Amino acid sequence: MSSKLGWVVVVACACGTKPPGAAVDAPRPEVDSGDDAPPSVTDPALPGPATFSSMTTSIPGAAAGRTLAATVIVPQTSGPHALAVISPGFQMARAQYLSYAEHLASWDFVAIVTDYAESGFSIDHQRIANDVPAVITWALGDGSLAIDPDRIATLGHSLGGKISLLAASADPRIKAVVAWDPVDSNAPSVAPEKMGAIGAAVAVIGETTNATGGFMPCAPAAENFTQFYAAATSPALQATVANADHMDWVDDPT
Repeated sequence: MSSKLGWVVVVACACGTKPPGAAVDAPRPEVDSGDDAPPSVTDPALPGPATFSSMTTSIPGAAAGRTLAATVIVPQTSGPHALAVISPGFQMARAQYLSYAEHLASWDFVAIVTDYAESGFSIDHQRIANDVPAVITWALGDGSLAIDPDRIATLGHSLGGKISLLAASADPRIKAVVAWDPVDSNAPSVAPEKMGAIGAAVAVIGETTNATGGFMPCAPAAENFTQFYAAATSPALQATVANADHMDWVDDPT
C-alpha cells in the first residue's frame, strides 16, 4: 500500500446473518501465492498449499527471568519464511488463536503464538510489548525456522492488538501489524501518542457492538480500533465487521 486508505470497509460478520441493506461482499481477487502453490489455491481466505508442524516451547522475554510459553507453527517448506507473532487478548490463552497461526502457516508463514509472561489485572503493557521484539530475535536466531528478516509482522486481538502496535512503534524490524478489535486501555497509550512512530503498514479490524453500553464495554469508543486508525500514518487500513462482537475473534467465543 502506498497511502493511507481514507475509507471504511463494512463486511458482514461470518458468525451472524447479514442484515437487510448490508454491504454485499465483493468477489475476492485472485492472489499470486507463489510459483510453488497449486494454481487453484489463489484465495488467501482459504487454506494455503503448505503443510505444517507444531511445537510448544518457552521463549526468553526481554528481561532476565521472563519466559513466554509459546506455540510455534512451522510450514514444511524450504523458506525463507515470513514471520507472524500473535499476541492474545487480555486474560486469553494462546490456544484461542491457534486457527490464525495454522492458517498463516499454510500460506508459508512461521507463526508464533505466545502467552504473556505475567498475568492478572495489574499486568504491565510496556513490559509485555518489550517481549515481542525478544520473540522476533529468538525466531531470527533459530536457523531451522529460516525467517526472512524483511517480512516480519505482529498481530493480536484486543490487548494483543495494542501490544502488537506498541511493539511496532519501537522495533523497525516489524513491517506490518494487523490488530483485531484493539483496545487502547491503560498506560502507555498508543493512540495517538505512539502511532506516528510506527513505520509498518497497519490494518485495524473492528466492530461497534461493544463500543458503548453495559457496565464496562469491551471496546469503548474512545479506545477502540477507530482511534488507532485516526492516528495512523500511511499506509493504513481500517475495516468494520458489521454485527460482530468483541469476542468473535477467538476460536471459542463462548
